[in-house]
Amino acid sequence: MKLKATITALALSLPAMTGLRAAIPAPPSPQRLVNDFAGAFTPEQRDSLETVLVAFDDSTSNQVCVVTVTTLDGMDVSDYAVRLGNSWGIGSHRNNGLLVLLKTRTGEEDWIDVNIQVGKGLEGAIPDVYASRIIRNIMGPRLRDRRDDYWRATTLACEELMKLASGEISEPRDGEDDEDDWVSDLVAALFILLLLWILFRRTRSSRGRFRSGPGSGLGGGVYYGGGWSGGRSSGRSSGGFGGFGGGSFGGGGASGRF
Repeated sequence: MKLKATITALALSLPAMTGLRAAIPAPPSPQRLVNDFAGAFTPEQRDSLETVLVAFDDSTSNQVCVVTVTTLDGMDVSDYAVRLGNSWGIGSHRNNGLLVLLKTRTGEEDWIDVNIQVGKGLEGAIPDVYASRIIRNIMGPRLRDRRDDYWRATTLACEELMKLASGEISEPRDGEDDEDDWVSDLVAALFILLLLWILFRRTRSSRGRFRSGPGSGLGGGVYYGGGWSGGRSSGRSSGGFGGFGGGSFGGGGASGRF
């Protein structure tokens, strides 16, 4: 009788288990760091953020991945983010991945869910309370009250996460509740422009005397922020994203709803 009951319970739970697996999208091929399944960004916005995050991955090996979806299929946003991060393997074997997940507002689900998922290897640099502040003080003013400014909310959050993950700052800034905080927006815009300029210089250098390759003396490194990173092999071509490296997540981070 016990065996029959166990088999029955497994049979009843199988559709739900299958549904949970089906709810997690597969990474596109080729893989990207910005995966806008919900269409929250313009193609230009998506590509510019992708360029910045690839440059950060090249220079630090820390991966910041952005994913937008239109539904969580009834799952809690934190559980969804953990399953997604582990399924894709965001980060490397050092578990140094960061996932910014947004469930956009839709007619059926008229609210926005946000989760910042922190890989186990970065939980010391970005504790849960820091992730919560970023959602509350940086993303919140751009999302709450139906503002739905997904682009600024995401880019400003990524900027802060990159600073924390690289040790540039030790804690997130407070006092960003004003939606018209043009100073922080200007700083974010300049930060992104700086990285784009660096990538432009890197592309030009690859065609000239600073060309990286055999005999160049640069060891195949990647130019970033005034210096070359130490020749980390990424398996990428033409400066594109080389793929996720098998990172894992244990639930560290924070969530919010707007």
